[in-house]
Amino acid sequence: MNLIYATLGLIGLYIYVSFASLLWEGLDRKLVARMQRRIGPPLLQPFYDFLKLVSKESIIPRHAGRMFELAPVFALAVSIALLAYTPFGFAPLFNTRGDVIVFMYLLTLIAFIRVLGAVNSGSPYAQIGAQREIIILVSREVPMMLALFAILWRLSKLGVSKPFSLGTFYEHNIWEIGTPLTFMGAVILLFVFLAWLASEIEVGYFNIPEAEEEIAEGPMAEYSGRHLALFKLSNALKEFISASLVVAIFFPWGISGVLGLTGAGAVVVDLIFHTLKVYAVLFVSMSVFRAITGRLRITQAVQVFWFRMLPAAVIGVLLIVIDLMEVIA
Repeated sequence: MNLIYATLGLIGLYIYVSFASLLWEGLDRKLVARMQRRIGPPLLQPFYDFLKLVSKESIIPRHAGRMFELAPVFALAVSIALLAYTPFGFAPLFNTRGDVIVFMYLLTLIAFIRVLGAVNSGSPYAQIGAQREIIILVSREVPMMLALFAILWRLSKLGVSKPFSLGTFYEHNIWEIGTPLTFMGAVILLFVFLAWLASEIEVGYFNIPEAEEEIAEGPMAEYSGRHLALFKLSNALKEFISASLVVAIFFPWGISGVLGLTGAGAVVVDLIFHTLKVYAVLFVSMSVFRAITGRLRITQAVQVFWFRMLPAAVIGVLLIVIDLMEVIA
């Protein structure tokens, strides 16, 4: 029975997050347009675009492999599965010990599937985008995973019920520890996560794999119609999910307790409040970042992560470790 409820909850989350993520796409385009003194497209333009793509036939390149057609389906399927392990203002539906490993695996798998689809397209532009995708993927995940596991390790010392679970963030949060060293470490790691998020959704400095002005949409160069629609929806879900991770780590507070709500009403209110926090984080890491920054070369982006973000993550982690070990009395 619990499995049935979890499955129904997953379907409900998929419908809700699909709507919320596409709505954010419209808000983002409108906000960036206003920041650049343009009117921008209608708020519901992403919905129109998605429905139009779904209604169109997909054009398959002559030299495309079978994986070219399967990749969009797999990417959307993995995104839906990822919803089961994502905190949305409450513990993940499939909350279990060590589920952070599954979360990171599925999140990385989406990018890997995009690469497989691009490689099998037969297009040199798509293959250039795929190469850049892999390079950026390898570079951005290291500092983020170091920071994530360090925070979960620190919280596990507080006696949580399921160590290294993303539901841990709703039992304790990094700010309640209250010591200066941990606070400074958490602030540094917050900036690391915001940079990772901008790279995960490929905006501003990190719009390197797609690079519309240079290599014609990168990995998506040969996709059209329904296949492109599935990829667009998968990417929108990934944006929302990635931002949800940042919110769960650094801004996990709910509002249902303040309002005195319990049961299903509390879940709905916390989910809506979580969505507002996701929009706020995406506004900083996506809208503002995209509006005020250009695009780096691939070598520059790699240097940002290996020579700036990774050392910053190491410093933040060391501050947390020193605080826990009471090296400085």
